[in-house]
Amino acid sequence: MDLIELERCFEKHSFNEMNYCDFQLLYNVVKKLLDEKRINSTGVFFDVGCNAGSFVNVLKHLNVRDNIHCFEPHPVLVRETLKYYPYIKMNEICLSNKEGNVDINIPLFSYGLSSMIYRPAFNNLGQKIITLNVKCDTIDNYCLKNNINMIDFVKLDIEGAEKFVLEGATNMLANKNIRAGIFEIGCLNDAGTSKEEIIDMLTNYGYIVDTSFSSSDYLFYLP
Repeated sequence: MDLIELERCFEKHSFNEMNYCDFQLLYNVVKKLLDEKRINSTGVFFDVGCNAGSFVNVLKHLNVRDNIHCFEPHPVLVRETLKYYPYIKMNEICLSNKEGNVDINIPLFSYGLSSMIYRPAFNNLGQKIITLNVKCDTIDNYCLKNNINMIDFVKLDIEGAEKFVLEGATNMLANKNIRAGIFEIGCLNDAGTSKEEIIDMLTNYGYIVDTSFSSSDYLFYLP
């Protein structure tokens, strides 16, 4: 029944609407890094929390179509995103700090708020929260399995679980095999962490964290 109900996800926000969510912010970030030659347009891009593919849409507008790895556990979003962007490598899993399975909490209509964390905000939405048990992996394991030696850019928009994903990328970060990325900060408290903790983690690996580019998302990159 839950899988059938998930088909109703676009009743509040259409796919096209969400396909442009945060478009300008993400476009400006990637364009800046490309112009500064901190990342390469021919490199590998990770979209963690792909949702309706707005980051893939950004990359399309920047003429990037190859080596795009997307991670999205919502089966309807996976299906619809692949209709728009059949050239991406879509993974119907979560990324975290461990291999195995994890519960993902999906508000029926506000699917952009889906998270591995059961967020207090869910109680005020007035809509059903569907819990799916899905496969999860780490960035380190995924890169090893797929012979990925360098990620040029990783977008993290996973509603509070950003720290878990970074904890699963310790080898890639320690070896400076992630050139740059962006992470959302608004929901970190729900996961018992903070923006300061993530900043400390990244700076300890030698990254520069730019907190001035956006009030809701922080940029990080190699010196």
